[in-house]
Amino acid sequence: MDYIITTHKQIEQTVRYLTVIAEQTKEAIIVADFSGAIQFVNTAWATMHGYENSQELIGKQINVFHTKEQMKTDVIPFIEEVKHRGRLAGPLEHVRRNGTPFPTEILMVLLRDQMGKALWLIGFATDITEQERTEEELRRYRCHMEELTKQRTKELEAANSKLQSQVTKHDQAGRKLMQQKADLSEANKLLRKQIVEQERAKGELEEHRDKLEQGLKQQTDELTAVEAQVQYGINKRIKQEEFTKQRTEELEAANSKLQSQVTKHD
Repeated sequence: MDYIITTHKQIEQTVRYLTVIAEQTKEAIIVADFSGAIQFVNTAWATMHGYENSQELIGKQINVFHTKEQMKTDVIPFIEEVKHRGRLAGPLEHVRRNGTPFPTEILMVLLRDQMGKALWLIGFATDITEQERTEEELRRYRCHMEELTKQRTKELEAANSKLQSQVTKHDQAGRKLMQQKADLSEANKLLRKQIVEQERAKGELEEHRDKLEQGLKQQTDELTAVEAQVQYGINKRIKQEEFTKQRTEELEAANSKLQSQVTKHD
């Protein structure tokens, strides 16, 4: 921002106005000539740098607010750029009265007269210590959150992998269970078939037993009839009686054998 000043009186008047305004603002303000001599600082500037009285800084060099290294690498190049551009804003590190460094954001403007001659440098500074501290805390917080996110991601991936493994095992167990169920169903069918065959065999066995009993009864009836005939003809046919007796014994033996077979079969 360039200011055009017409006369020395106007300059002094303007400086007085600026002084009144500067003391009313909380922003730190400094005015210096090109030799680096301080022409004006407001109370905010003095307080920012650890000084109780702004008047004690008048006439001193601006290097009281910087280290030699800062002057060489930062401040002088910054001022030269201001002279070239007319104004410049950016970060610039300062030091307090006790030597403690602190960061600032500064706007520096070149003051010219109506002929375009450069007169002074006006600087407006803001202490950004808290801002940088906040940004650092935010940075650490972001890093912390990123670490937590990475850790949580790993935990979730591990949990997902474990879940996938459990699902796979569950699927395998399910397939095994289905196979067992199919095997059991097949075995059940076979068992039912065997039961049906056993029932059929049992029916056939009972039918065969009934036939044997009928045959036995028929043989018994026949034997009884033969015995009756033998009884009637015993006196006449002794030889026939012996034969009949022998035949009866054979039949009884056969009957006994048959009974034994029936018993065993049952």
